[in-house]
Amino acid sequence: MEDVIVKETAKVLVPNSEHQNFTETKDTIPEGTTLSGSFKSIQGLRRGKPFSYRVFIDKNGQIIYSNKIKTMKATDVYLGADSSATPTMIDMVPAETFKTSRLVGALAGGVGAFMYSKKKGYDKKKTMKYAVVGGLLGYTAMYIFDKTRSVTIATSK
Repeated sequence: MEDVIVKETAKVLVPNSEHQNFTETKDTIPEGTTLSGSFKSIQGLRRGKPFSYRVFIDKNGQIIYSNKIKTMKATDVYLGADSSATPTMIDMVPAETFKTSRLVGALAGGVGAFMYSKKKGYDKKKTMKYAVVGGLLGYTAMYIFDKTRSVTIATSK
């Protein structure tokens, strides 16, 4: 069943079995009337030649030519938080470059690499390289850890 609106006054049709077509009756359906029914394509004859009639048959059995009606737009109901069809994005982790956890990771990585290079007995230049690389690795590790534990919900469009 489909809801439609009559866009101009339409005469009700009755099937004419003798000529395999439709005949208009005196009954009319006024403009603006809302009907419920379905569209049908009925094979018949028109001036003696095969023809396909596209008609609308309402729930009461009244037949109307389909060019006299227009379909009603369907109303979609969305139960999302912001009444949208697409998901809503909520980024629970702020976009910070220097979060405390990342700085602690960089510091721990740097100190750990520094201690390791001192224990191995490397010179100052090599010790500094180890400390810088260790700090970068510590920062990267905490960055990846922060991204994996964040809550993300997609935004609506």
